Amino acid sequence: MKRPESKSSHAKAATNERRRLVRATLVGSALVSPKSGAKAITAVLDNVNMVGAGLHAKEKLAMAEKVTVSLAFLDADRVEQQEKLDGNVAWVKPWEKGFLIGVVWDNVVTKEKNKWLYYYLEETMKSSC
Repeated sequence: MKRPESKSSHAKAATNERRRLVRATLVGSALVSPKSGAKAITAVLDNVNMVGAGLHAKEKLAMAEKVTVSLAFLDADRVEQQEKLDGNVAWVKPWEKGFLIGVVWDNVVTKEKNKWLYYYLEETMKSSC
């Protein structure tokens, strides 16, 4: 996973941020599985926070579609740890290489349920202040 850019870029992003909670830059692959049983799609995670994520993909998802997003993190021993978060597609926008997709999590990210994502967000937000 790519580490976030410098503190100054985070401050700038926070100033321009329309969301209530600023999203942390987190670039990595994700698997988005529709709960309807439709074929899962691969996507690239662009940003994330405690209540949702922004992704881009070649395939389109339906608005309000219920999905499970699978993310992978490397632990201190460089062993892959996977987390799955359930959510709904909040928006879909055409993009030059496919579609930009916003997903809102069903539950806020917590240390107990989403250890790896929670830790990443905590560390990123600390370093951006």
